[in-house]
Amino acid sequence: MTSRAKPLYGPALRMKAGELQGLRDLAPDIADCTLPRMIVPPPADRDEGLQAKLFESAEFPDIAGPLAVHWPDRDVLIETTHLMDEFGRDRLGLWLPKMFERARAARVQAVPLAQLRDLLDLGPAGYRSAIDQNARTQFALAISSADLDDHESLARATDMLGSMGLVAERCVVIADFHDADLSVPSVVAPIIGAALDGLRSAAQWQQIIFQGTNFPETNPAQPGSYSLVPRSEWLAWRTAVAFDPETADYLMFGDYAADCAKLAFGGSGGIAIRHYRYATSDSWLVQRGPTSGRDEERMRAVCVAILASGHFAGRGFSSADDYIFRTARGGAGPGNAKDWRAVNTTHHITRVVQDVGTVKGRQFTQRTLAPLSVQTELFQ
Repeated sequence: MTSRAKPLYGPALRMKAGELQGLRDLAPDIADCTLPRMIVPPPADRDEGLQAKLFESAEFPDIAGPLAVHWPDRDVLIETTHLMDEFGRDRLGLWLPKMFERARAARVQAVPLAQLRDLLDLGPAGYRSAIDQNARTQFALAISSADLDDHESLARATDMLGSMGLVAERCVVIADFHDADLSVPSVVAPIIGAALDGLRSAAQWQQIIFQGTNFPETNPAQPGSYSLVPRSEWLAWRTAVAFDPETADYLMFGDYAADCAKLAFGGSGGIAIRHYRYATSDSWLVQRGPTSGRDEERMRAVCVAILASGHFAGRGFSSADDYIFRTARGGAGPGNAKDWRAVNTTHHITRVVQDVGTVKGRQFTQRTLAPLSVQTELFQ
């Protein structure tokens, strides 16, 4: 069933197998409140297997298959910034509409997302035919924080949207703070508020999303230990909306899920670090496994530490938390890099949606837990 609820949270995700699996594993009421920004990767950063299949056709990228399996009948913002050079900026009007046509035929409610500078450079013609004029959300525009004060460019972009037959009420705009230092919430909060005021004065957008993250670019935890990283972007957003549900209606919270904002495309041939990035109400608990031993031992140690940390949300919080709990008890896991990324994603999105829901007075269904197996109980 197509969700018509107004979303509460807009995470930016790499289109990796783990993120897709993490979306698939969300509880339905959490998924209903989530509007993902899916960043389609360039050739150098594609997963072997899943993402290679997306580009078997030289004519246009085919995102339909994995999204139809993992995120059907729900809105998803599709960013193709990193495909422009591969498929041709001057041919945008040829390959982009075909990509979205294929996706929608597979029950993927794909919404084109353009960077402000790409829209201004390429013009509206290439994007026009990719829009579903019958959709509730028809287009998304991402504006880097450095460009938020460029009122002239924003006005030009707004005019271009009008030339595409779009009205702002059907468009989402993202204030993307990927390039900003968000480490001090008290400094960031008024900047967020000013961005909201500037964007609202430009047009009556359907939704404005603040998006950014304080997650570091390198793993902050030492082997066999943990690190607590403040979720400063979340703390800043809470201050900016002042727990006012009406303000939160205008300014949706967004981040980069359990990852940094640096899209360091160029291959990832290294060995995956055995760890979890576990979102709490105000921080990430980055729990890292020991350097030696079998994966079963190392990941069980990670999960045992999370359960003992005082930050564990409970087995029933999400399917990811249940997996962590059962891994700690010897009844699941150890998983692989894709599974670990999925667990990070599912728990993180659930944490954010529930916390934003608290600001707006929303409640969510508690998970029904299956009994533990006898073998699992022996580890308690």
